Amino acid sequence: MSAMIPAYQRIADDIAGLIHSGRIAAGSRLPSVRELAAQRNVSIATAVGALRALEFRELVEARPRSGYFARLPRLTTPEPPISRPPARMRSVKVSDIIAQMFSAASTRAPDAVPLGAAFPDPELLPTQSLQRATARLARTTPRLISGYGTLEGSLRLRRWIVARYLRSSTAIDVSELLITNGGMEALQLALHAVCAPGDAVAVESPCYFGFLQLLETLNLKACEIPTHPRSGLSVEALERVLTSPTGRTIKACLLCPTHSNPLGATMPDADKAALVELCRRRNVALIEDDLYGELQYTERRPLPLRHFDPHGEVMLVSAFSKTLAPGARVGFIAAGKHTERVRALKFAASVSTAPLMQEALADVLDGSLYDRHLRRLRAACEQQVQQAMRCILESFPDGTRIVQPSGGFLLWVQLPEGADTLDLYRRAATEGVEFAPGPLFSSRGAFGDSLRLNCGHRITPRIEGAFRRLGKLARTA
Repeated sequence: MSAMIPAYQRIADDIAGLIHSGRIAAGSRLPSVRELAAQRNVSIATAVGALRALEFRELVEARPRSGYFARLPRLTTPEPPISRPPARMRSVKVSDIIAQMFSAASTRAPDAVPLGAAFPDPELLPTQSLQRATARLARTTPRLISGYGTLEGSLRLRRWIVARYLRSSTAIDVSELLITNGGMEALQLALHAVCAPGDAVAVESPCYFGFLQLLETLNLKACEIPTHPRSGLSVEALERVLTSPTGRTIKACLLCPTHSNPLGATMPDADKAALVELCRRRNVALIEDDLYGELQYTERRPLPLRHFDPHGEVMLVSAFSKTLAPGARVGFIAAGKHTERVRALKFAASVSTAPLMQEALADVLDGSLYDRHLRRLRAACEQQVQQAMRCILESFPDGTRIVQPSGGFLLWVQLPEGADTLDLYRRAATEGVEFAPGPLFSSRGAFGDSLRLNCGHRITPRIEGAFRRLGKLARTA
């Protein structure tokens, strides 16, 4: 895998890790171009490329006649502890909390700052390229509008997905891939394929509220599993639940193992491999949401669960909504051994996915544009998360804890004991600030002292002001 990454990127990633860990202190001078080339046994051009990549990521700055200097120390902040949910199967009623939020949202200012919904700044997306591709295809290939398209979806797009995962040494067969109407349809198909009403599904704690909405809609129960804010779901805790008498009702494990929503946690490779083996051994279906998998802060993409699955038992789900085009509503599922069941469900649910958007995405993805775009997007997300953390540390109450994500653009924040983020949500709505309150992310209404913030937008003075207003409101809770 490392051979596919250019040498200058590997060097840049190594130095970035030293800066983030504090081993290269902010303000420290980096080796000169010649020194770096000699240290790493690479050419001058490679050393220049590494330093420029770090400069582009705003981790170093070039000072005329002085050299390169480290810019961005990694903030050190207390983080929330590992969650400790009870090992119980619980019916999901997250729709009640959403109804409360809709009621509160009726009082919000019309120009509310979007710190709630998880999507990147439109200015960070190659929207014009997608517009041009869509317009050209609509003009030259009218059948993409006049017909339904195939059940499986665009062959060109599916082949691109297969090739993309091969870059992470992860094999997917093009015949098991289906293009879906966004990632949520793919997740629904996966759950429907392996669960019946009344079954239980193991999830992270906290977990994405969209997962909980799906469980509620399908009349499935949730079993929340202890989850570490940086290393994700505890495989040991899941095994204890699965081997208990009540564990027999768990038919699937649904999780986001890479840059999870809402924590931003990434499971270590050893834990991912152990999870795949545990679910195989206990005959529990494993559904992987890889939506944020491309948004790591280094060039090395974390391996998906599917990488550790030689038998096609992991159902891998993702979409282009966080990296390319939220409005396109194009996702996909690699269903493995469940492919025929998922195909039948897809046909019954929606027949096919809009072919025009699939082919437009395939056009944009073909070539080097996407890789260049991802490098810019990752760098922007990392910078915006760091800027948001500084605002929080300056404005929120003493004792606030923040999870430092390994990728993506979400921040999980825990306020001091006694905070009520649903009440804070209602008060913030009148101040023109939106966020996602913690109880949304639990089947049991837990995490009332926590909230998720979207840092996908550039930290303008308006956004910075919203963080500060939210912090002031949190101080007066």
